[in-house]
Amino acid sequence: MLRSRLRCSQWKQVWEEIKIPVPWGHIAGKWWGPQDKRPILVLHGWQDNCGSFDRLIPLLKPNPGYLAIDFPGHGLSSNLPLGVSYYWSDYIVFIRRIVQYFNWPKVSFLAHSISGSAAYNYATLYPDTVDFLIAIEGLKPLTNDLKITELGDNIDRLIKYDHLLSLGQEGPSYTYEELEKRLHSDSEKSISPDMCKYILERSISKSSTNPNKFYFTRDLRLKLLPFLEYKNEDVMKMVDKFTCPALLCLGTVETNKFKVLTQTPEFYEILKKINLKFEIHTVEGTHHVHLNNPERLGELINSFIEKYDLGDRSIENV
Repeated sequence: MLRSRLRCSQWKQVWEEIKIPVPWGHIAGKWWGPQDKRPILVLHGWQDNCGSFDRLIPLLKPNPGYLAIDFPGHGLSSNLPLGVSYYWSDYIVFIRRIVQYFNWPKVSFLAHSISGSAAYNYATLYPDTVDFLIAIEGLKPLTNDLKITELGDNIDRLIKYDHLLSLGQEGPSYTYEELEKRLHSDSEKSISPDMCKYILERSISKSSTNPNKFYFTRDLRLKLLPFLEYKNEDVMKMVDKFTCPALLCLGTVETNKFKVLTQTPEFYEILKKINLKFEIHTVEGTHHVHLNNPERLGELINSFIEKYDLGDRSIENV
């Protein structure tokens, strides 16, 4: 594991920038708190990065420690190789690589948005290895009946983006203020303008051709909806495998962009019947409530961690 300089935070402890080697490069992240024990693995939403948790983690119990990662193509992590696309199943593989790299016998999750779905899938595939799952605004996996009609267009765009990436050129450049406005608008105003900086810090670079301007560094291919692989009936076949304690936090502000992740009441009711340790709580806020208003989640999450963080977190050779 490659480490860089320590950074101070409002927390009593520090976070450390890390790099986890993978065959195509590295997965970057921030390790908050002690590194002599197994941390809670923190997963961000689609086209965000681990900076989206910078305001929530300092409000949480420091003892477990938290490893917040940038998924490939996001933040400071390496892009996937040219010629391939991003699949939902890849995110389970990314998680599994991290778990095996550190040789963790079990894993705990704090996940936002689509990462809640990835963590859910992981928990159904490896049910005996998950301590608990805390999900914010996302749990049910997306299914292939959502955007199947757009598959042909996505394939053409993938080839186009592959070509653009192969040129190694900068993307369109903007002033920092323009980037804040774009991020706020692209999130359907879910990310407050004054909170955009936490995501932009790991998502942009200074332009070499336009002084005082910046460009997005996240993978162009993330603009595409990943080629969907799950059928709803397959998702429902796996629900009885979801046995770990789970907390789902839902915001009160619904948007068209994110409602597919949260408006699945029938699914939640099935989980409640199967898993008696599954809790749902509603908090006032948007899809990015953990970034805009982390104080509304801190006590709720801390209580859940205190209740279910009962396993051995000692680790070796980290």
